Amino acid sequence: MPDFDSTNHVYTRPPMTRGVDPQRMNWLWQLILQATDLDPSDVRAALVAAGVGGAEKRIASWQAREGDDNYFPLTIAELERNLRSVVAWKEKRAQQSEAEQS
Repeated sequence: MPDFDSTNHVYTRPPMTRGVDPQRMNWLWQLILQATDLDPSDVRAALVAAGVGGAEKRIASWQAREGDDNYFPLTIAELERNLRSVVAWKEKRAQQSEAEQS
C-alpha cells in the first residue's frame, strides 16, 4: 500500500448537494443527529439548562419533514445555539462527574 503524499493531493472543495437557506437548517440538524451520538433528550436537557423555553415542541418540529403540520424551520443561529448549549451542558456534566469521583 503506497504512502499518502499530501503534496500530490490538492484540497478541492466538495460540491454542495443542495441549496443552503440559513433560515431552514432542519436538514443539517437531522444530519448532525444521525452522524453523532447526540440524543434529542440530551439536547432538550441542554436547552433547558441554557434557559431556552419550549424546547420539547421545537425539537420535535426540527425533526419533522417540511410540509408536516408540526414542521418549523430551524435557523442557523438556533443551530449554533443548540450545539453550543450541548457542548456547555456536556462540559458541566463532566465536571460534576469528576467532582463526585474525587
